[in-house]
Amino acid sequence: MAVRLYMNLGLLAESQRLPDSADTVVVVEPNIGSTSRTKGSLYLLVTGSGGRKLRDATKLVAERIRDDYYYDLSAGISVCLRKAVRAANNVLLHSSQRPSVGQGEPGPLGIALAVVRGNELYVATIGPAEAYMVRQARLLTLPDASPESGLPTDDIDGPEVWHGEITAGDCLILMSPNVTRRIGLGPIQDAVLQLHPQAAVEQIHRQFGSGSLGSTGGDGILFIEATEVAATHKAAPLKPVWPGDSMAGAPDRSPIPLADTVVGGVAVMQTTARHAQVAADHWLRRGVYSLFDRMPQRPMSRGRVTPMTVRRERQQRAAIGIIGLLSVITIIGASMFVLSGTGRGDGVDSKVTAQQANAKVQFDLNAVLGNGTDMMANDPVTAYGYYKDAWNELQIAQTAYAPESLADSRAKIIAGLNRYFHTSVVQPQVVVTFATDDLTGLVLGPDGAAYVIDNTVNAVYRVNLSTRAAIRVLTAGQQPVNGGSVVGNPRLMTTGGGDVLILDAFNSLWRWHPVLGNTAGVGSPIPVYIPHNVTWGIGPRAIGTFIVNANNNLYNFYIVLPSQRNVIKYTASSDGSGYPVGAHTPFLLVSQDVSKVDDMYIDGKVYLVNDGEISQYELGQVKGWSVDPPPDYAKDFQFRQLPVYKHLTADNPTLDQGTFYGYDIKNRRIVAFLKKDGSYVAEYMVPDNTPWFTNLTGMFVVPGTGGGNPTLYWTEGSSLLKAVLVPNGPTTPLTTPGSTGSSPSASAGTGTAKPTASPSKKP
Repeated sequence: MAVRLYMNLGLLAESQRLPDSADTVVVVEPNIGSTSRTKGSLYLLVTGSGGRKLRDATKLVAERIRDDYYYDLSAGISVCLRKAVRAANNVLLHSSQRPSVGQGEPGPLGIALAVVRGNELYVATIGPAEAYMVRQARLLTLPDASPESGLPTDDIDGPEVWHGEITAGDCLILMSPNVTRRIGLGPIQDAVLQLHPQAAVEQIHRQFGSGSLGSTGGDGILFIEATEVAATHKAAPLKPVWPGDSMAGAPDRSPIPLADTVVGGVAVMQTTARHAQVAADHWLRRGVYSLFDRMPQRPMSRGRVTPMTVRRERQQRAAIGIIGLLSVITIIGASMFVLSGTGRGDGVDSKVTAQQANAKVQFDLNAVLGNGTDMMANDPVTAYGYYKDAWNELQIAQTAYAPESLADSRAKIIAGLNRYFHTSVVQPQVVVTFATDDLTGLVLGPDGAAYVIDNTVNAVYRVNLSTRAAIRVLTAGQQPVNGGSVVGNPRLMTTGGGDVLILDAFNSLWRWHPVLGNTAGVGSPIPVYIPHNVTWGIGPRAIGTFIVNANNNLYNFYIVLPSQRNVIKYTASSDGSGYPVGAHTPFLLVSQDVSKVDDMYIDGKVYLVNDGEISQYELGQVKGWSVDPPPDYAKDFQFRQLPVYKHLTADNPTLDQGTFYGYDIKNRRIVAFLKKDGSYVAEYMVPDNTPWFTNLTGMFVVPGTGGGNPTLYWTEGSSLLKAVLVPNGPTTPLTTPGSTGSSPSASAGTGTAKPTASPSKKP
């Protein structure tokens, strides 16, 4: 006997849905033979992750897919399904129910659909919707989910349709990912295997909406289980049956006396009443119609048929007239707008607003500084509020005032805010200038002199910080005393023990060591043996050293190589001859992009200035250490922007001791913070009328003697400059709401000036 597949369905009643669910379920099982044979049965789930407000959108998509799929007879099932999904997406894009989607975000609507034709199964998903099949107690995913491609979208080619077979015992699951995320696939698989599809759906929904889970959102569930039934049903033949009772066929009469007579009389009365009702209704209708016939009537006009050409000409003339009227109204309105001078109102309003803002600035400044008072000294929190309001009003006033007219107010506001945030304004001094040359590197040598790279003449100069005398110690093309290859253009520089190390454009490393006992800068460059330098590639970003034996002047060498996506560590040979073959290892345990590293500092730990941020590495791993943002940066008050660090130096080479100084190129300042935990100490800026702190190319800090203030040296443009870092303000913590600054220190710290002195821990 032939058998066919029958689908047992399990779906959720509308009355049982969650209040904020937007999902829509559509099931179409056609009973017309031709439609069933060509299109099959459609099972569709449209889910949305946005609350009940998306219910209309999911319903619109579901109905459009259903209608377009059964209407389209131009291709097979897979092509028709993709075309129907594309059509539904286009309708949603131009509909008022279209959900709002942010730039770059996927659409919130997902579709899971299946078509069953005979024993053929077609399944497709798009967006946040899932489809599974349970076959022989195994859970299969059909097809892979793609939540990043939800509707609506501006670019869609239709979903990929999976085509396979469905057999008796298989169960297809179309479900919202919100249900699987809350319950898990295990309980769903158990329910499908043990219960009827409808009972399984109800049990899963009870678990999903229970109080323990507190589930909300999409709850769309649709189970389709395939079972076998007979293709044809043969009924048993009819057989005649003879009555077994002798009274069979006789009229039925009641055993109660006169009961049949009473029932008959009641039936006659009911029939008579119905006839009377019909007669009364007939007479009433005739009376009303005769009354209408006696009322005066207007004669019916004769109908006329207007030719189509005449009607089209009338429509064209009416359209031309309407367009002409609208054009006249537009011209008159525009003329009145221009002639009335309405366009000048915005300029007048903006000037009035700017004047009011300038008056508010003067009021705030007078409240803080008026009558010889100094509110910042007595009540700094209140003074800060006035300065903050004055700064915001100044931004409005400068839209209509010349900059020079607001210069005095701006200077007072900046001075007050700098005082509150303990920002020191230092005075730069030029140590030595190299005409119009470009200085690109600076280190503090082991002899207490500054060494700078002059990129214009491709040379390295030694500058005596006391006498300011500059002498050339290395030049591109120079021949070493001991022979060998010539010196290339110097690019990077650091110090190691008693040496100044210079890396040239040929990736050759040179060691310049002053003659023993000579303080005038007499010495000669010596090549450092590193056979591995041929693999460095172009563009090393930074170099540094770490002393392992100060008595023998032995130090490890570190170089940041973007070509190898790592910091390479070279271990010095015990005889001091250089760095032998094989004595190099990647320092970072995990390779990373180091092409944006601008500086490196080593004191037992390695610090990298990478893409504006400072990170700490210990034993090749990044640590949780971070730099606190200066207190004058807050999201609600943009007096200054978030720092972007370019260079880093310290006043003490000992591990976790002393103070770091970071150059913030975004705000033209030097930010001081503790090496131990990165907490804020102070910040230093130059006067606004000076060009310095615009693009530092190198810097170091010399601690003050006897508890004095440290001195910052830096190169910028063609000059070597210095400034004494004098902290500003008391050491009490700031009380600005939302500020993250810690207590600024009165001193920047003490320590030796050698940046590569032997620290207490090996990195």
